[in-house]
Amino acid sequence: MQSKFNFSKLGFILTNWSTFTLMPHIKSLNGLINSLLHSDAADYVKHAKNMVIPLEDFKKYTFWKEDGYSRNCIIRTDEFELILICWNKDCTSPIHGHDNKKCWVYQVDGEMTEVRYKEDAKGTLNESKRIYLTPGKLCFMQDNMGYHMLKNESNQKAITLHLYIKPVEKCAVYSAEKKMFEERFLNYDTIDGEMIGI
Repeated sequence: MQSKFNFSKLGFILTNWSTFTLMPHIKSLNGLINSLLHSDAADYVKHAKNMVIPLEDFKKYTFWKEDGYSRNCIIRTDEFELILICWNKDCTSPIHGHDNKKCWVYQVDGEMTEVRYKEDAKGTLNESKRIYLTPGKLCFMQDNMGYHMLKNESNQKAITLHLYIKPVEKCAVYSAEKKMFEERFLNYDTIDGEMIGI
């Protein structure tokens, strides 16, 4: 029995092939910045998921403190900000939120652990999930998912790239001593590769 083929469907597929093609990988930091500057916020996640950026592209923005971690602003607009965070060994961020902004974290170098928390009816924080980040891996967080902290539990330094929509000027930070969240205003250690105050 001869099968019938619907050539009209084939024509539809060929005509609309561009709809199904994959977005090309973003292979440089300048390429990522250019893509973000020339796209709508709705497309930022597509760019974040297609990053394959070499470590050397971040050299200008890499700054290390003696202890803790540094926040290095690569670019900031009204719509987004890109921050490179450099983590020393055994370094941990506080548990925090993102002021109702969307946040993507891209592991540039080294390894990190993201620990997520949710607050119960009594205001107690409970760990809800752990994600282990290796180079090239991406994770997403926003306030309706709870809170998180980032930890460098390895024996080497680590670097993460953070994309925020829109810029985060302040956020809720958990005080272990007071057992409550406090509002904290955020700052940078460097802007466009230049140390602040130098």
